[in-house]
Amino acid sequence: MFLKIAPDLADADKADIAAAALEEGIDALIVSNTTIARPASLKSPYKDETGGLSGRPLFAPSTALLREFHQSLGGRVPIIGAGGVFSAEDAYEKIRAGASLVQLYTALIYKGPALVAEIVGRLPRLLRRDGFQSLAAAVGT
Repeated sequence: MFLKIAPDLADADKADIAAAALEEGIDALIVSNTTIARPASLKSPYKDETGGLSGRPLFAPSTALLREFHQSLGGRVPIIGAGGVFSAEDAYEKIRAGASLVQLYTALIYKGPALVAEIVGRLPRLLRRDGFQSLAAAVGT
């Protein structure tokens, strides 16, 4: 069972989710779903519409939340990093924040399926650059 969480959580909710993930044996957390927040940096004429916001504006808050959960869970629950991943560098940042796996969605709409090969092709170079022998060795560093 994977549990996908939103980035718009109060600190108490984060603690409760982490405790429940450990106590109930959740297989993995997916961090994070869409956000209801509307950053001031949005330029779209639809920026004030309600609903879940995905894509680039989600990258920083979802990566920060991923890092928090990785630290609080101490690596005991795998985390799938999601939210705003558009490049190998983005995927690598999620991995370094604590993701064992990375989910793509919005970027596939804009960049197409070739993005997967681009990320998979570039990740080994990023790992070697930083002295990692494997992706697993880079998780949470």
